[in-house]
Amino acid sequence: MSNRFSGQRGRGRGRGHGGNQWGSDTVFSRLGGGGGGGGQHQEGQQPANDRGRTVSQFPAGKGPFGGTDTTTQNDGRVQVSLKGWRGGTEESLQKFLSNKVGRHVGATDINYRGDVMYILVPSMDIAQDLLKLSGIRFAGDKLSIQIKTRPVHFGSAGHVQDGFSSNRSGANDSLTVRDRLVALLQTRADPQGSVLDLSALSRDNIIQSLSADPLHDDKLFKAILVLAAQLYPGIVTVNLADNGLSSLRPLADIGAHFPNLRNLSLMNNAIADFRELDCLAAVGSKVPLTQLSELILTGNPASNAELGAPNGGASYIEKVQQRFPTICMLDMNPVTPRAQPGQATSVPLDTNASPKQLPFPIAQSFVENQDINDLTNTFLAGFFGLYDGNRHGLADIYDQSAMFSLMVDTTHPTSTFAQTNPHSQKRIDFSTYIRISRNLTRVKAHQKRVSALVVGKSAVLQTLLQLPATQHPVQDAQRFSFDAWQTDVDGASELHVQAVITVVIHGEFTEQPSQNVISFDRVFVLAPAPPGSSAAMAGSPCTITNDQLTIRRYNGFHSWKPSTSEPIPAPNLTHEQQEMARALQELTGLNVEWTLKCLENFGWDYQQALSQFPQIRGSLPPEAFH
Repeated sequence: MSNRFSGQRGRGRGRGHGGNQWGSDTVFSRLGGGGGGGGQHQEGQQPANDRGRTVSQFPAGKGPFGGTDTTTQNDGRVQVSLKGWRGGTEESLQKFLSNKVGRHVGATDINYRGDVMYILVPSMDIAQDLLKLSGIRFAGDKLSIQIKTRPVHFGSAGHVQDGFSSNRSGANDSLTVRDRLVALLQTRADPQGSVLDLSALSRDNIIQSLSADPLHDDKLFKAILVLAAQLYPGIVTVNLADNGLSSLRPLADIGAHFPNLRNLSLMNNAIADFRELDCLAAVGSKVPLTQLSELILTGNPASNAELGAPNGGASYIEKVQQRFPTICMLDMNPVTPRAQPGQATSVPLDTNASPKQLPFPIAQSFVENQDINDLTNTFLAGFFGLYDGNRHGLADIYDQSAMFSLMVDTTHPTSTFAQTNPHSQKRIDFSTYIRISRNLTRVKAHQKRVSALVVGKSAVLQTLLQLPATQHPVQDAQRFSFDAWQTDVDGASELHVQAVITVVIHGEFTEQPSQNVISFDRVFVLAPAPPGSSAAMAGSPCTITNDQLTIRRYNGFHSWKPSTSEPIPAPNLTHEQQEMARALQELTGLNVEWTLKCLENFGWDYQQALSQFPQIRGSLPPEAFH
C-alpha cells in the first residue's frame, strides 16, 4: 500500500500499519531539509520578477531586466550574485565575506531570485576579491559567486499587496514583502508545482528577514496561501508541520485556494482541540477539503491525549472522520473511508444490510496464482533455512537498498487459547528487540523513528545478526499461514522492475537458547532476482527490497486455521444467533449441541459465554467437543 506522507522533511521512507511503516514512499520524504523542498530556480533559468511573473509574460521591451548591459552601475557599484548562502543570514554572510577579503564588503541593494542573492558592492576590486572566494564553504554549503556582466535590475520598493507592509526600510532594501514571499515559495514548492512544504516557517531565513512571527500573525499564512494559489494552482500536498499552530483559523480558506488538496500534514503543532479542524471541514467551512485522503496529526496535544485514552484509537479515528469522511490514511496508517473524494459528508449507512457478527468465519490463505504460490514457498523455505542456520548467507538475497524494521507488541494475547497455554503465559524478556523496535504507537521521538528504520543491505544484515538465534518449525505447515500477491510497479521505480510480490506470513519460532516460543508476523516485498546477481547465484528466485518483522507473545496458530465447524441448524434461531453460535463453535471447538447449550446457559450473551468458557472447559465431557 502506498501513502503520500512518510514523515516530514528528510525523514525518508516510512513503514506500514499499526505504527510500523514499511515500503511506502511518500510526498514529504521527497522534500529537502533545512529551509524547504525543491523547486529552486537555478541561475540562468527564467526567474520570477518582482510581481511573481516570468520574463516571457512581459510585453517586449518592458521586462524587468531591461536597461544597459554594463557590469558597473552609473555610480561605479558592481552587481554580484551568490548561491549556497541559505544556511546563514545576510548579516553573517557579510561579516564572513568581509573577513575573507580583508576589508568591508559594503553590500547594498540585496535582492533575491529563488535561491540566488544579488548584491551591489562599491567597486570592481571588491567584486573580483569576492569572485576569488567562489567555492568556499559557508554555513555548511559551498558559495557560488559570479560577477554579473549583464546586471539583473529590480524594481524599487512599491506598494505592498496581500495586506502586508514591510518591516524593513531604507534605500538599500528594494525588495517588497510580496517579493520575499514569492522567493520563499519558489524554494518551498516541488518542480511540478504539486507539493508545497511550509513546515518550520519561523526558522526560514526569508521569514526572519521580514521580522515576521508566523505564530501570531494570521495575515502571514493568509498571504502565503494567496500567493501560492496564484503561482502553483495545482497543489495537492501541503506540509504545515512544526509551525506551533494552536488555531487553524489562518488556514480556513485553504480549500478555496487548493480545491484538489489530497494530503495535509499538521504534524508537531499545538492543536489542543479537535474542533480546531472544523474550519477545514464541512461543519465549519464553505469550501471544505472534500478531496482530502491523507492527514497527519501526530505530535499535537489533541491527538496525543486521544490516543492515550481507553479505546483511544477508535475514538481518534471517529473524531477525524466525522470531519473528513474521505480520509483513507491517518498518521501514515490506513483507515476505511466513509465517503468517496468529492463528498463532504459521510455516505448513509445501508439500514437494510444484514447484521455482521465478528469474528467472521476464517477463510483459506490468499495466493494470487499457482506460480506465485510456488515461488513464495521456495523463497520462504530458503529464507528461514538461512535465518535459522546461517544468517550471514542472507546477504545474498537482500537488495542493496533494502529496508528492514522490527516492531515489538508487548500486549498480552487475549485469545481463549492464550489464556491456558503455558508459552503464552510465560513472561518473556523482549529487551533485545525493544531497543530497535519501531512501534510508532510507543516510539514518539523523531530521531528514534528515523534511526530504527534500517536502510541498506549491510545495515540490515548487521541488525539481523544482533537478534537472538531462532528455530522456525517449518516442517509443521499448520503453524504458518501466508498470503501472497503481485503488484505492478511504476516504470520510473528505482527497482527497474515491472512488478513485485508482497508476502505476508504469520507463524512462530523458538528463541535460542531461552526456548521461548514467540509469535510473529513478517511482511516481505520481493523483486525478481536479476540474472547474475548474488541472489540468483545463491539459487533465490527473488531479492528482498522490504522486510518488516512484528513479534509478540505466543498466541498459537488456531486463529488462521480454516473454519471446519459443523453447520448450525437454522430452525428456531435468528440470523444473529446463528452467527454467534458459529463464531463460538470456531473458537472453542465445541460441537453444535454443546455450543447451543453454552449460549443458552448464558442467555445468548456471546461475550459472557466466551469469557467464561476457560473456567467451565475442564468440567465438560469429551463428547462436547468435535
